[in-house]
Amino acid sequence: MTGLHKSPDFGYSVEFAQHRSYVPGDPPKHIDWSVLAKTDKYLLKQYEAESNLRTYFFLDSSASMHLPLDDSKWTKVVRLLTLTGTLLQKQRDAMGLLEVNDAGSHFFEAKATREWIKLMLSHLVSTEGADIKNANIPTEIEAMLVKIPRRSQVILFLDLFHEDVESIINAAAVLGYEGHSVRCAFISHNSLEQNAERFAGQQVIDSETGAKAYLDQNDANAYVTFVSKQMERVLALCRNVNLNCKVLDASRDPMYLLRELLA
Repeated sequence: MTGLHKSPDFGYSVEFAQHRSYVPGDPPKHIDWSVLAKTDKYLLKQYEAESNLRTYFFLDSSASMHLPLDDSKWTKVVRLLTLTGTLLQKQRDAMGLLEVNDAGSHFFEAKATREWIKLMLSHLVSTEGADIKNANIPTEIEAMLVKIPRRSQVILFLDLFHEDVESIINAAAVLGYEGHSVRCAFISHNSLEQNAERFAGQQVIDSETGAKAYLDQNDANAYVTFVSKQMERVLALCRNVNLNCKVLDASRDPMYLLRELLA
C-alpha cells in the first residue's frame, strides 16, 4: 500500500532527500554524476520513501468516563475516534487500540481493513463502564513500548482528573523519547465541571468508589477552582516534557473536537 506520509527511511520515490558517500557494493545508478564531474567525489542520491501511518488509540474506560450525561465523555471519545478512524481508513493507514480499566486491558493490533475497524468500534460501543475503577495507567502506557512497532503515532484519550496525572504524562513522554509521535487528549466536561451552581446544595457520588458527599456553595466554588487549576497543571506538565497536549471539552460537537485534535 502507498501511504500519504513521509517515512524516516530512505526508498525510491521521486523526492530527493540527501547525499551520502558511495560504498563499494552500492548500485551505481544512484551515483550523482553531476557532483562527480564537479568535485570528483562519489556521492549517492537518497530519496524519501512513502510509508503507511500506524495510529494507536489509548483509551481510559473507567467509570468516570461513563457518567450518565446527555453526552458522556466516553460517548464523545468514541465518536471522535470514529471520525479519526474514518480519515485513517480513507488514507489506507492502519489504526489500533488499547482500552484499559482496572478489570483488564484490550489490545487491538493496528490494521487498515474496514472489518478490523468495525470490530474495534463494536468493542468500544459494548464497553460498560459502571463500577469499573481506574487502571494503573502509567504502567499500561509503558507496556505499549513492547506492543507497538517503532515510529507509530499514539493518541491518548484520558480523563482530566487522574490523581497520578504527572506519572501518566511522564510515561507518555517516554513513548515520545522512543521515537513515537504522541498526543495527549484530556477530556473535560466544561458545561458541568465549571458550573458551581450545578453542584451547590447537591449530594454527589464518586462514580468509581461510591463515596457520597454533600457540597455547599464553598465546596462547589472550590471544585470549580480545582478544575481550572488541573487544566493549567496538565498543560504545563506536557510543555515541560515537550508533549503535544489538548484539553477537549466533551460538551462540544465532535467535528469541533476533531478540528482541535488535528490542529
